[in-house]
Amino acid sequence: MLSIINSNNLIGIDSFLVKVEIDITRGIPSFNIVGLPGTEVKEARERVKSAIINAGYDFPNSRIVVNLSPADIKKEGSFLDLPMCIGILRKYINRNDSYLEECIFVGELSLDGHLRKVKGILPLVIGAKKENFKRIFIPYDNFKESNFIDGIEIIPIKNLNECINYLNGNHHISTDYKDLQIDDIQNSYTEDFQDVKGNYFVKRAVEIAASGNHNLMMIGPPGSGKTMIAKRIRTILPKLNKDEIIEISKIYSIAGMLDEEYGIIKERPFRSPHHSTTIQSLIGGGYNCKPGEIVLSHKGVLFLDEVGEYEKRTLETLRQPMEDGYVNISRLKYSIKYPCKMIVIGAMNPCPCGFYMSNKECRCATYEINRYKNKLSGPFLDRFDMFVEVNQISCNELNKKSEEEKSEDIRKRVEVAREIQNIRFKNENISTNNEMTSTMIDKYCTLDDKSREVINKIFNKYKLSNRSFMKLIKMSRTIADLEEEENINSNHVLEAFAFRKAYYNYFK
Repeated sequence: MLSIINSNNLIGIDSFLVKVEIDITRGIPSFNIVGLPGTEVKEARERVKSAIINAGYDFPNSRIVVNLSPADIKKEGSFLDLPMCIGILRKYINRNDSYLEECIFVGELSLDGHLRKVKGILPLVIGAKKENFKRIFIPYDNFKESNFIDGIEIIPIKNLNECINYLNGNHHISTDYKDLQIDDIQNSYTEDFQDVKGNYFVKRAVEIAASGNHNLMMIGPPGSGKTMIAKRIRTILPKLNKDEIIEISKIYSIAGMLDEEYGIIKERPFRSPHHSTTIQSLIGGGYNCKPGEIVLSHKGVLFLDEVGEYEKRTLETLRQPMEDGYVNISRLKYSIKYPCKMIVIGAMNPCPCGFYMSNKECRCATYEINRYKNKLSGPFLDRFDMFVEVNQISCNELNKKSEEEKSEDIRKRVEVAREIQNIRFKNENISTNNEMTSTMIDKYCTLDDKSREVINKIFNKYKLSNRSFMKLIKMSRTIADLEEEENINSNHVLEAFAFRKAYYNYFK
């Protein structure tokens, strides 16, 4: 008896179709799995056999061969337990082959026949929809994270018996579709910019960074508020739209980090890895190509606190992802492309003791300060658009009653600037000013004669790199958007350059 059951597997955040071919013939009893199975797939033999017997069915005392097609791509994870069971128990199912050809089966089995929750169900459901399958059978515990995907019937299964009974028409399962209402999602942040007193120049820089998705480096003595400001940046970023929610949730579904209550990611990510983190945990990889911190911060914020304490080699690996907005992780037979379009926020002390260029006496020797600064290479720093000094504020200002702007008020201005960019780039494959190419800059960044004169003087005096020159124009475009100006004027250019002066004051 030969039966073919459809299933899915993952490569990165994308799924691919797997044909699970089960051949049961006479011969010495055996159970073999071929088609480049991973360790978890090979171990499915014992899970499947025990699940079938404990669910009350007869396990064939025959020669069983399971082929996973295509045979040249390695299959990882425990997604294929359920389709193997369905194929082996095909004689108990009264449905014809045409019905099963419209179905995808995904799930891990426990020894008693119950289906366990698996990681990465969201991209599997989306992949099944793209392949034009009519329905997908998934573990019941995964239903919450996938039941807002329309265009495909999602059937949550608790155990093997329930699946067989449903296929035979003897059991009803509720498959109510839940529409994802973006307007009903409320972000409840405990942080607010109202708590940040003083440092108005830094807060303006943060507003510009959030509006155009620009990278920001903050330099200042310990306790001046760098971390406090960074943690509040996501509170002024625009709300996620439906496509962004699904895109981020796919990544977190693979990592097994989805919210148990909501089943999706409803807030922009904020990731703050410790400075002792490894390259693999930051970029991603390993035997299962797990997404790293830069991928988990996609469409959100990656905060590098104490960036001067990171290993230089670790920081250098960020150069390409910060520039391109994605990271490639290569394996023997395939390459995985993860998106990582995030705002990178760096925070560092000006020296090892922390008080260089502050109102306290610095205890560091000149060579110690230079060695500390040299941990950040020129190419790495060139990926940052903005550099600001965060200063300690006076006791009188700290004691003042808080009259600062709320995050909600700042976010409204950011949303206006983002909406201008959405309209501008509706026919492009980008959404923010920071992603503009040279051709787009020529098209969308109109400079008057005075602006050209100012930017030429800056370029010649400070010997800007081509990348820094382009970033200066992109920032000017963002400032013009915040002021709802169609063209860039000299004031926009001068303000944009003001947020790079700290680089020349400290690193040059």
